[in-house]
Amino acid sequence: MTNLKLVIVAVIAVATACQICSVHASFSDSTYFYWGADRAYVTGTDSVVLKLLQSGGSGLTSKVSYMYGSISMQIKLVAGNSAGTVTTFYLSSSGPGHDEIDFEFLGNVSGQPYTIHTNIFTNGTGQREQQFKAWFDPADGFHNYTIQWTPYSVVWLVDSVPIRVFRNHHDTQINFPDSQPMKAYASLWNADDWATQGGRIKTDWSLAPFVANFQTYNPNACFCPDPSAVWHCSSYNSANWWTDSSKYYQLTETQYYQM
Repeated sequence: MTNLKLVIVAVIAVATACQICSVHASFSDSTYFYWGADRAYVTGTDSVVLKLLQSGGSGLTSKVSYMYGSISMQIKLVAGNSAGTVTTFYLSSSGPGHDEIDFEFLGNVSGQPYTIHTNIFTNGTGQREQQFKAWFDPADGFHNYTIQWTPYSVVWLVDSVPIRVFRNHHDTQINFPDSQPMKAYASLWNADDWATQGGRIKTDWSLAPFVANFQTYNPNACFCPDPSAVWHCSSYNSANWWTDSSKYYQLTETQYYQM
């Protein structure tokens, strides 16, 4: 095989490996339980139940990695006294120099508002936390949580309302997650050493099992299992909608007002 043919085959292989995900993906065909599978299950309607017992929690992850796009889940958090528990939805690569984009929902004593904890890691470095108090009861029903990841910014959205923006400022030596594909994760675990009032309120195990519900998994994104093919998802073209600077370079005036 000539060198030209080898190049053509390689390009075709990369293009096949990195495509736009179906917006009709489901938990049953697109994710698996990587932790606590005996404490989690998929329901007949393709919703997921994660449980936390004193013996441990549970979690799921996507079968493929993504590089840019919009990834969302509808989540109903632990009801009642959820102090000490943490429910998560996040993106992450692997390894010590990993990238990560977090939604973490910190449990609370009954009647208190949930804390929505956000963070972002680049090349293994985090410490970019921001917290928000939910303006609704996220345990009373399902709400939609979205991570919108483009070459310009990361935006955290709750029911389509942006609550935080992390801009790409590589030109000022601030790292941005633009080189590592990431998988989607969701989990429920115990963190009563810090999660509720700095760890002062502990998990009441007499209330176990704690239950979080997930539905409508929607990865409208570029999946790319091979980091060497990141260029495909980063190419500025009409197929890669997240590269459209006229729409995604900054929030709209309405979005700024909402945030």
